Parts: sequence; structure tokens; C-alpha cells
Amino acid sequence: MKTSTWMLSLLLAVGCAEAPRPVEPVAPAVSPSSTTRWVKVRSATELGLLDAPARVLPSPQGAAALSPPLLARVVRIRTRHGQKVALNEPLLDVLMPEAVQAAGALSAANLKVAAWARRDAQLKALEADGLAKNSERAEVEALLVTARADAQAARATLRAAGIGDAQAEALLASDGTVTLRSPIAGVVTDVDARLGEVREPAGKPLVEVAGESDGLVEARMLTEIVSGVPAEFIAPDGITTPLELVSLSPRVETRDGARLAWFKASAGRLISGTAGRVRLHPLESWRAVPAQAVEGDGASARVFVREGEKAVATTVRLVERSGAEAIVEGVPLDAEVAADAAEVKP
Repeated sequence: MKTSTWMLSLLLAVGCAEAPRPVEPVAPAVSPSSTTRWVKVRSATELGLLDAPARVLPSPQGAAALSPPLLARVVRIRTRHGQKVALNEPLLDVLMPEAVQAAGALSAANLKVAAWARRDAQLKALEADGLAKNSERAEVEALLVTARADAQAARATLRAAGIGDAQAEALLASDGTVTLRSPIAGVVTDVDARLGEVREPAGKPLVEVAGESDGLVEARMLTEIVSGVPAEFIAPDGITTPLELVSLSPRVETRDGARLAWFKASAGRLISGTAGRVRLHPLESWRAVPAQAVEGDGASARVFVREGEKAVATTVRLVERSGAEAIVEGVPLDAEVAADAAEVKP
């Protein structure tokens, strides 16, 4: 008897010490009206893929334009539209009279510098033996300074054209043409040159090259971007490149609710300036419902799910609303929802 009493006391003590279980909130249920129409939700994959217009933003090394650094005449065209070119590949030969003249002036000035330097050395030796006047050497030094100044002026013109001393000598030894080379590897997108044409440095580029870029892809999204949603860039030729979301603009356009999103290529490289599309693949948890079935927006939207004779208000996340369809997350597959939330009466 004592043992039974002791066991009963222990059980009562344990039961009293156990914390009360919290009461789970019950979703509000309302009675649908007699006119409420019910539809089954579908997988969002049945709606197809979600596309948005996009373009590849150029990176600092993703594009190049070739223009003559000085007034030039086109002598030879070595490239054409659509040609793939390597770094430093010759694209055009031009004749720049100012550069040829500067190369000649540099050569002449260098000859004078060498001659006057030798004469100065001779006079210095004669002056030490008292066989030369100070005035003679002073005159030679003045001529030497003038020749060196002429050489520097010629070099300045050549440097503006990207021509060094060795190139200047080769310029005089050849036909005087200068080869313009591609500063990047890529594809020639424009050739605006004709043989014999004379072009100013400030005019339209002779050749434009678009290179591969690890730059960003900018897309104008009407669909909410969710972390982890598979995305890809589709070029005009149909080639696809996997993308990763980098950032999303906090600003929403009031006109249509669009937002700018920026992606980077997770594999491969893209051509700068290419216009294409960003494609999002719907997740398995996304559901397609009538657009009017959804009340609210964003993560606080809701639909009315049919449970027996009741309509249960269920919070969902609105991914996209376009036309007569909406994509939501948070509803079981094949559940029935009110086709028009306004038809459900509280």
C-alpha cells in the first residue's frame, strides 16, 4: 500500500512539473459564398519559363575602338565584320604625315646632337691646351642644346602617336605606314574605313572590337528574384550561360513594378554589349493560381484554400502576377483555392 501511494505521488509530481503546451494558432476559416468558384492549383513549371530583357554591361577590358592618333590616310584594311581577333593582331595600316615628319625631325636632331657632341669634346681638349677660345665652345654648347630640344619636340609628337624611337627609325626605313593593332582579344563589330580615306583623330573609330567580358548582366525584372532560383543568359544566337544573382536594385519603378537585377556568369564568359534575355526556371515549390485568387503582395499575400465547406485564409509569397495568372509559394500541390478572393465573404 505504501509503495502504491509513493508511485502515485511521483506521477502526480511529474505531471505538474511538465510545462503546458502552447496553443497553435488556427488559420481563420470563413464560409464561402454560393457563387465562389474553386480551382486546383498547378505547378508553376506548367506556365513555362520566366524571361526578362537583359544586356551584358561592358567591363574596362571588354570593348575597344581604334582611331588614328594623328591625321591619317587609310592604306590597308586587314579585318572585316565578325572576325575573331587576338590581342595585338594587325587591323589597319595608316599613313600619318605628321608622324613621318616627326620621325625625320628626330633623326636629323639626333645626327646634330651626335655631331655637336663630338665637336664639343674636341674643343674641350683644345681648350685645356690653350688652343681654343671659350667663346667657340660656348657657341657649340648652345647649338648642342638646340639640337637636343628639337629631338625632344619630335619625340613628343611621336609619343602622341604611340611611336617610340626604334619604331621611328623603322618608319623612315619603310614606306612610312603605321599598323593599328587590336588592344584586346575579341570580335570585330564594326569597320568604318575605306582605302585612301583621310580621317581625323576625333572622328568615328575606324574599327570597333567587342571582347569577352566577366562584366555584369543587367536585367529588367518583373518577377521577384529569389535566392537560389536557377538563372541563365540567353544570347541572340541561342547560346546559354549560367548566371548567379549579384544584387537587386532597391528601387521599384512605379510604372510597371519592374526592378533592375544584376547577375554574373557562374561559368564561361560573355561578349560586352550583347543584348539578350535572362531566363529564370520556376522552383518546384512554386504554384500557378488565377491572378484574382491572390490578395495583397509580396510575402504577406494570401489565398483562400478550400477545406471541406470552409475557406481557410492562407498566407503565401507572391512571386509574380502577370495577366490572368499568378505564381505563389506556400500552397500544396492540387489544393483548391477560390478563383476570386473577393467572392469569399468573412
